[in-house]
Amino acid sequence: MSSDATAVPDLDQLFADLAHPNPYIQTQAFTAMAEHWREEATPRLIALLDQPDVSLRRASVRGLGAFGAAAMEPIAECFRRSADGTVRASCVKAYAQLASNYRGIAFSESAMQVLRDGLRDDSPVVAVASVMALGQVGEQAVSLLLEVSRSDNPAQGVAAVNALAEIDDPAVEAGFEALLADEGIDSYVRETLTSALLRVKDLKARQPS
Repeated sequence: MSSDATAVPDLDQLFADLAHPNPYIQTQAFTAMAEHWREEATPRLIALLDQPDVSLRRASVRGLGAFGAAAMEPIAECFRRSADGTVRASCVKAYAQLASNYRGIAFSESAMQVLRDGLRDDSPVVAVASVMALGQVGEQAVSLLLEVSRSDNPAQGVAAVNALAEIDDPAVEAGFEALLADEGIDSYVRETLTSALLRVKDLKARQPS
């Protein structure tokens, strides 16, 4: 047996390590899965999203976030077929992890549709997680987040404004100014917009010309 073959860790052992309470061991486990067993590990990680063990469920979410574009469609399929709000929230959180780990990665249309649907989900946890995930997606999500900012749900609108304020895109400042010119905007959202626009302008002023 070659040294390369012996270097490949056993997948069952990696899943045992994923259930370890130590986050460092969990991270080592899913990092090795992403390197050696991406195709085989993906469905098993998806299957763990309904785990009652919160630590294991979170580790599975983090693991899927390490798998890059290959995980996008399996996560979308899981979201679409699940009637469990906890599972759907985990799918959305996995997208947030993926976007955070792979900055600038293009989200597929099916992945973006999951996040659109998540915004209207019956579960408030899913709805809030969807806004947070869109904030991690970044530029690709700016127009959708601006729509959410003017929605009938002020709490979601505020979350969308705060997410937008963290995205470095000229469209954000222009979008904020257009929203402030809209007299129909909720007063709480307007207050958040005013503050966020000041932050965006301040950040822009600090950037080297």
